[in-house]
Amino acid sequence: MESKIKKVMALAKNDIRQRYANSLFGAVWAYVMPLVTLLVFWVVFQKGFRNAPVEGAPYILWFAAAYVPWVFFADAVTAGCGCLIEYSYLVKKIRFDVGCLPVVKLVSAYFVHAFFLCLLLVMAAAYGRFPGISALWILYYDAAAGALALGLSWLLSAAAVFFKDTVQLLTVAVQIGFWATPVLWDEAALTDEGVRRVLSMNPARYFVNGCRGCLLEGTGPFERPLEAAAFWAFAAVVWIVGRAAFKRLSPFFADEV
Repeated sequence: MESKIKKVMALAKNDIRQRYANSLFGAVWAYVMPLVTLLVFWVVFQKGFRNAPVEGAPYILWFAAAYVPWVFFADAVTAGCGCLIEYSYLVKKIRFDVGCLPVVKLVSAYFVHAFFLCLLLVMAAAYGRFPGISALWILYYDAAAGALALGLSWLLSAAAVFFKDTVQLLTVAVQIGFWATPVLWDEAALTDEGVRRVLSMNPARYFVNGCRGCLLEGTGPFERPLEAAAFWAFAAVVWIVGRAAFKRLSPFFADEV
């Protein structure tokens, strides 16, 4: 078990290096795009349009508190979806446990995410927001996002081996998911009950709103027990189905990649 964890950690570190091996600044690029997005929103909406505070918090902080967990989730699922094709040379090895490749992509995403979590706490402190002990609940919501991402990665990576367009379809789904998740917009502004009901079924809403709540309001998951139960039930189903599909199809991966 210990050797397997070391192998996953080593592969995750190498994954970040390999992803940007041909660029001058290397792994720095993994942090650039989310950081640029935060800067653009700060300049355009906070300074330019001077958006009013949302739920008593400056708009950029309110936005960042949801954007950081969303980027982590989206990056983990997208990278996990194509991991078997990307590491085809490992898939073809007879004794290599291909089931750890989606885990490698998840850990790799966590490395980048850790930086943005620290940045988020610095931003909160700069705006006079000190969440205190409730900030630890962010780790719980990270675990929730990671659990769902891993289950989806097992399912989608297996599908991508046989249906190559899976990665492209996922890219479209992630774009739709971003706008269907309350990252940019405030749920309180929704007046149509039908739309509100449909959007409330988005599982990403749970950890996005949860991270925002514990950072800005000092709330935790125990204040929304029904949402927590619904999310973990859904994540468990995705995990079981994804893992079962992956194991069932794994004998054919080497012939298809």
